[in-house]
Amino acid sequence: MSVGSKIAVAAALPLVVEDLALAFGGNKVLQGIALQLRPGEITGLIGPNGAGKTSFFNCLTGLYAPQQGRMRLGDIRLDGIAPTGRAALGFSRSFQHVALCPELSVVENVMIGLDRQSAAGWLDAFLPLARGRQERARNRELALAALARLGIAQFADEAPANLPPGVLRLAEIARAIAGEPRVLLLDEPAAGLNSVETRDLSTALMRLRSPQLVMVVVEHDMDLIMEVCDTIHVLNVGRLLASGNPAQIRANREVVRVYLGDDDE
Repeated sequence: MSVGSKIAVAAALPLVVEDLALAFGGNKVLQGIALQLRPGEITGLIGPNGAGKTSFFNCLTGLYAPQQGRMRLGDIRLDGIAPTGRAALGFSRSFQHVALCPELSVVENVMIGLDRQSAAGWLDAFLPLARGRQERARNRELALAALARLGIAQFADEAPANLPPGVLRLAEIARAIAGEPRVLLLDEPAAGLNSVETRDLSTALMRLRSPQLVMVVVEHDMDLIMEVCDTIHVLNVGRLLASGNPAQIRANREVVRVYLGDDDE
């Protein structure tokens, strides 16, 4: 059984954050954040610029070490686990700016996301060893499956320079899901997309919803967030302002005042 298959059949694990605090010097970036991110849901994380959303993602992936609080995946304490260790536990993320290698095809870019699961060493890259050939064939198969899940398998052998932003964004997400992660963190996936591309992204995200996957989306496009998310958490100046389903967030007066705005004004 492949590593991806082992993760897929593992018990679904919630990602739990308790009393998280992060500061840089005297600047308090996150204060007392406590929430549970549940598998099987798409969770939205919204708030004004500077609210602490990306810093929160960086704490989850181990790039930042919070000064206070605890994080755990199920019963697994994440304190002290480096980003590589968290990736091995099934954490994967995308970034606001698409970063595909222009010299590689789309499917080869997606295969990069499987490097942490690869057993072949540098020697396999230079010599025609059977293990290296088999692993590359397997990784290509997994990468093609990820592209197919997002509806862009027809672009597998294209160069990134030949493709529109919407396809490139989906290719980056395919790279993030190729290894069947347990936790998928998407940082502003709709950035730079037009309305048609955003609609395709919305369809793709809902297709990715899985009982085994914790999926969290940071996004400023409120139409997308309200359409795809089951639960939404709102950050403001580093604090958790509100949590609820889309209808509850729309009806929250404080969220409307601070972030969503009033359509009647």
